[in-house]
Amino acid sequence: MPATRTALSVSTTHPDPGPPGGHCRVTVLSWHVQASEDAPETVADPGYHLRYRSHCGGRDSEGPIRSRENEAVEDGCDHAYPGWRELPVMEKRPYEGAPLRRWEAECRRVYPAGWFDRQGPVRDYRTAGGTRHVPGYAPGGGYCMAVVRREPTHPAPAPAAVQDALFT
Repeated sequence: MPATRTALSVSTTHPDPGPPGGHCRVTVLSWHVQASEDAPETVADPGYHLRYRSHCGGRDSEGPIRSRENEAVEDGCDHAYPGWRELPVMEKRPYEGAPLRRWEAECRRVYPAGWFDRQGPVRDYRTAGGTRHVPGYAPGGGYCMAVVRREPTHPAPAPAAVQDALFT
């Protein structure tokens, strides 16, 4: 007999969806499941116990069910902010003070006018250890979307001379 997926609780893990008919913005719902044999194909890891889904209160639409939070956030941004993936990638967001104010001013300068007034996301470079898309970190309160900076690869060093070859 196939297992039944039971949602134990559904939580709004990120900003509220806003009023119906309002502008689109990203909200991510999460829930815990007991069994996942019947997981939809959009779930990359059926054995994982958490599920995520983007939700737009402005248009009352939902994205596919995901097993990774970042994928659900990206689904929501694709719906609410078309073209966000082509926007410039900024340096990593500073934590506070004057560096943060300069970073936010630079974001507003290079992103489309009004983008952050609608809680649009900002893309920023991160290292491999910090790749979560963070809600509320973009200017205007939207998501700060991680883009992993690939370190330049260096050519392999030339083979060391063999000691014997030096004396022949």
